[in-house]
Amino acid sequence: MHKLILTTLLPLTALLASCGGTGGPSAPSAVGSTTSTSGQSGTSGDAGNQTMSGEEAQILKALNEARATPRTCGTESFKAAAPVTWNGYLAAAARAHAADMAQRRFFDHVNPDGLTPAQRADRAGYTGWTEVGENIAAGYTVTNVMQGWIDSASHCKTLMDPTLKEVGIGYTYQPGTPYGTYWVQDFGTR
Repeated sequence: MHKLILTTLLPLTALLASCGGTGGPSAPSAVGSTTSTSGQSGTSGDAGNQTMSGEEAQILKALNEARATPRTCGTESFKAAAPVTWNGYLAAAARAHAADMAQRRFFDHVNPDGLTPAQRADRAGYTGWTEVGENIAAGYTVTNVMQGWIDSASHCKTLMDPTLKEVGIGYTYQPGTPYGTYWVQDFGTR
């Protein structure tokens, strides 16, 4: 079947004044976004493990608040979008990718083994999908990562996409790595 992959990797570097405190860097370092569509057959209503970390729960709440507000992403206007629901399989893929970026010290949608967001979602058990999208970020705190994605046109478009219905979020904090914090939002529709 026909498969379309649209990849946008937009590194964004910004210098922000640090407010002090501990728990990782406060200045955003980089963000990236990608979306894939596929004609894969089959559906699954199973949402997987519903357990979330505190950071993941905060980002899910902020994401749905962002989707509830009409906004312009770059030059494209979006109406308010329905909230996304948590999917444990997408979360497993997002968590594994965030940890992998930290451990192997890379920042990309495609890992050093060549696995794409869609392939990672499949491997994590997210089956029957028709669309998969991903936002990544590094160097952000829980309080500013969502704003970093909103401020970037391609990431904003992904998070406001009304066709994306489910999400899994991954967060890793690993001191001594290039960015310290690594974030992944894996979106999907089945």
